[in-house]
Amino acid sequence: MNLFVSLSILVNFLLAAGKISFGLSGHSFALIADGLESLADIGSSFLVWFGIKISQIPPDPDHPFGHGKADPIAAFIVSILLMLCTLFVSIEAIKNLWVPTPLPSLYTLPAIGMIVIIKEIFYRIFKKLGENTGSLVLCADSWHHRSDALSSLAAFLGILLAVVTELKQADSIAAIVSAIIIFWNSIHLIRPSFLEMMDTAPSKNIEQKIRNLAEEVPGVIKIEKCRIRKSGQGLLMDIHVMVPGSLTVREGHIIGHKVKDKLCASPMNITDVVVHIEPVE
Repeated sequence: MNLFVSLSILVNFLLAAGKISFGLSGHSFALIADGLESLADIGSSFLVWFGIKISQIPPDPDHPFGHGKADPIAAFIVSILLMLCTLFVSIEAIKNLWVPTPLPSLYTLPAIGMIVIIKEIFYRIFKKLGENTGSLVLCADSWHHRSDALSSLAAFLGILLAVVTELKQADSIAAIVSAIIIFWNSIHLIRPSFLEMMDTAPSKNIEQKIRNLAEEVPGVIKIEKCRIRKSGQGLLMDIHVMVPGSLTVREGHIIGHKVKDKLCASPMNITDVVVHIEPVE
């Protein structure tokens, strides 16, 4: 995972330098704006790396529930950075609509096409990593790559339209369109990170799976309560297990441990379970 993040930083640096260079020499503001957005991607990639590193630190006396909240916090900051970049690009592109500029050069198109392909590949890699690990910050960074691909595609279309129609404003219009697309995606990225920071419960489907697993343990009559929250890449929960009231304290304690062991051993990435035994007559 860290290898991909490091590679992402290197690629973003090379792409940013390439986009700005081609944009300046080819008279394309859309490409220059795209390059500036790639520079912001470098900062977001560092945030992703720090977020993952911190979230994986084990619990300590000051953080008894671990450091998992670093993941959604990093994802939230990355999303805000993405929104600020789109705001900057939009303002500059609108200003550029009324500034006389030469037509963008056609030779920039092959380079942009290659950039779109590279960023789309990175989007798919990071999206898969985020889904497999449950990391919001990796999911946010995957959309950073997708937004870069979309903005590069908009730059490609804007330059092509400007060259074919000789409409100089087409390049700036393309930059504005790409900024709107990126801004819309960044709004969708903020929501899950904010919900996780607020300890919002996961879907009912996940809760039901956990209830079903716990009820498979011999001696468990039913699960009364199940409170779940996501922390980093894992789940923390409090669960109330109903057992026969005739059991001894030791027997109830053993059942509680079996429930915890079964849940923590499941593929649902459950990192800690607090079990409360509820006797039933």
